[in-house]
Amino acid sequence: MLVDEKNSKQRALLLKEEAEEIKEFHFHVYFFQDNEKHRASALALREKISELIEKGFFHPVPYAKVNYAPLGPHLIGSYEVWCPKEHFSRVYSWFLLHRGIHSILIHPLTKSEFLDHSDRAVWMGDSVPLDLSILPDELDHIPLQYPELELGYSAPQ
Repeated sequence: MLVDEKNSKQRALLLKEEAEEIKEFHFHVYFFQDNEKHRASALALREKISELIEKGFFHPVPYAKVNYAPLGPHLIGSYEVWCPKEHFSRVYSWFLLHRGIHSILIHPLTKSEFLDHSDRAVWMGDSVPLDLSILPDELDHIPLQYPELELGYSAPQ
């Protein structure tokens, strides 16, 4: 009986830890939208990401839209790359080696968008000012991106 009770408590602890695990991330690549060299470099980096996805090297998803003007908290040109935890190490390593002149904001996807873009965020390269005032403190759920891929928060349990 003690063994079963112990195993039950261990499983409950594991479930709590699993619920707290961050399973998806964004990589925001920044560029000066009015600087031709900077803009071209950012788009070439994005194209390389797409090529590597097609070859099966990793599985992030670059958001379809490139922001050529400020949008949301992002005050300069940017684009977002979604990454599930299953590919985080490879994507992070690739960006470290290939980001070039670009600053990259990496943040988790949780219900706390403000914290995700501030206290929980890390930068590759120089940090870029953000307008955090427009972000909500807490959402009622974690927004799911690309659930059809069955990765990250949408992975089968």
